[in-house]
Amino acid sequence: MNEKNKSQYHIVSEKEKNEIEDIINGKYENVVFGTIDINNFPFLSKIIPMNYKDNLYLLLSDLSEHTKNIKTNKDSSIYFSAKEIHQQKLNNPRLTLTGKTKKLNITKNSQMFSELLKNYSNIEKGAKFWGKFEDFNFYRFEIIKYTYIKGFGKAYIKEL
Repeated sequence: MNEKNKSQYHIVSEKEKNEIEDIINGKYENVVFGTIDINNFPFLSKIIPMNYKDNLYLLLSDLSEHTKNIKTNKDSSIYFSAKEIHQQKLNNPRLTLTGKTKKLNITKNSQMFSELLKNYSNIEKGAKFWGKFEDFNFYRFEIIKYTYIKGFGKAYIKEL
């Protein structure tokens, strides 16, 4: 990002860092996953991310459109819509993570898969059942950049 674009963003303080962590840890209303399809168009879908041991994991079906997109282009984003607390909808907090999504090289009977599924089932109860389906696998989202919009004139960015 060039210096001119950086000037519109505030420095991420400890307060904003904690707010970002709260959102990633489940303090949100909706989450949208953005991938790029084979025709280079954006594709958006609803997902449920899990922050576990400082990593962001997704449990995705290999049959879904977003997973097919990841196979050809790992560049992706996750948009968190926080609770709407202001009457003006565009003044409500939201967080966009930019990064790469990569499939974990683990088997269903591995300890890591069992551990991830157990923890994922705590945030999405049905995953205990469908997570064991052959087409479901865990992916790790590697964060490159955070963009946190707290409200009008309150934008924060952090590149990793």
